[in-house]
Amino acid sequence: MRSRLWAWVGAAFVVNLFLAAAIVLALGTDTHGIGIALRVTARVSFFWFWAAYTGGALTTLFGAAFLPLKQHGRELGLAFAAALSVHLALVAWLCWMGVVPQAGVFIFFGTAAALTFVLAIFSFGDFHAMLGPKGWRLLRIIAMNFVLYAFLKDFMHEPLHGGVVRVMEYLPFVIMAIAALLLQFAAWAIRLRVSFKNAG
Repeated sequence: MRSRLWAWVGAAFVVNLFLAAAIVLALGTDTHGIGIALRVTARVSFFWFWAAYTGGALTTLFGAAFLPLKQHGRELGLAFAAALSVHLALVAWLCWMGVVPQAGVFIFFGTAAALTFVLAIFSFGDFHAMLGPKGWRLLRIIAMNFVLYAFLKDFMHEPLHGGVVRVMEYLPFVIMAIAALLLQFAAWAIRLRVSFKNAG
């Protein structure tokens, strides 16, 4: 079990590291090359996050076909954290070069990153037991939805700037982010209906 976990985490980290290195080697270490690497690593990270975020909802809505996503939610979440660490290293590189994001941007996306790693830390061992079942669930709901909102905010930033190319670059991810939220609401409605039915 543990070896499988680290295989997922290692794969996510290595894939993003390879992509970042390949882009920087091809396009250079200036702000253009690192900026492209940032965009690519963010999108690859999003796939891991999307799978972790929607696994339970997909299982509730569509049955056992999606059960593996739900069962491996922890692994997928930790894989997302690993992939995100490469993205954050690129952000640190930009800051070292003197290209520091505005304070508001830094605080907002920094909060999303911090929540990601807080979840990762509490998912190990019995750390989440310190919060209790309700506290752990509340932390997961707040953190996962804030991270989703951060992705959506990033994908929706000036969506028409750059014309058709930018729209085509961002639109699939906007659709996936909105779909993830709608899937969660639909699954919650089904669970609520079943709960009321059982209570009656």
